[in-house]
Amino acid sequence: MNENPLSETIWTDLAVGVPAILGALCFLTAMVAVNRVRDALGRTNTMSVATGLGMVFFILAAFAHVTVEHGFTWVNLGEVLIAIFATFFVVTIASMTIARAVFMSDTPLDPDTDTRDLDG
Repeated sequence: MNENPLSETIWTDLAVGVPAILGALCFLTAMVAVNRVRDALGRTNTMSVATGLGMVFFILAAFAHVTVEHGFTWVNLGEVLIAIFATFFVVTIASMTIARAVFMSDTPLDPDTDTRDLDG
């Protein structure tokens, strides 16, 4: 049995569950949106937003779980902040790289896609 008194309250369940559910909803919404977008460039953009936001929610849920189970530590908080920063950095660079590769491969784009910033 866990000795931590916080692990047996509804508030701790919410602190872990709500961010996890929000992260899952980000990916679920992106899955629906990706099927509605008509070209690869738009799909890349749609998934980058879901990945960035959804992963942050999952990181927060994991931090809440670790805090509930083992108590708060500054080391865990530092790890979470580094993970969130790294997520934003990696998702941004990866999305731009994939989008640039899609554009340079002459993949057919939707006529409504504005590519003026990519030209040149």
